Amino acid sequence: MPWYVVYVWSGKEKAVKEALERAFEESGLSEALEEVVVPPEKIIEVVFSPEKHVSRRFYSGYVLVKLADGEGAFEILRNVEGVVGIMGDGQPRPLAEEEARKLLEQITVEEIKPKPRYQFMPGDRVRITEGPFANFHGVVDEVKPDKGKVRVLVSIFGRETPVEIEFAHVQKI
Repeated sequence: MPWYVVYVWSGKEKAVKEALERAFEESGLSEALEEVVVPPEKIIEVVFSPEKHVSRRFYSGYVLVKLADGEGAFEILRNVEGVVGIMGDGQPRPLAEEEARKLLEQITVEEIKPKPRYQFMPGDRVRITEGPFANFHGVVDEVKPDKGKVRVLVSIFGRETPVEIEFAHVQKI
């Protein structure tokens, strides 16, 4: 079965997924709908300690549907509340096998590895809140978003010393 991209009301992706599954079940065509994927993205948002997790849509307003070809299936899909349309020029156009595989891999990787969001820039004055350097003040030298850390220059015995600290353990001053 091919994958299709379905345009839905933004913010209503999960509700549309449930409505789609229910509509196909009620119509007796549940075998035509194999899978519905709502692409998520997890973000770690660090404003100040403590760290808080926020989840938002990876592709807001889109749902991936693995659906058997057939006009009856597309008709049910179009009539579900919250569905705006199906990707394609007038006709539903399935994703190429390679496109679908890459997209699903990307979604899976994003679920496993959250992407940190930070508010630190080189030159910012910060205070370290946890760890062996707690309550030390310093200046952000480098931001490492892939590691979720910043390198802070801290004055120890009158010398600038670089210290690598997690985003959650640093606070702007």
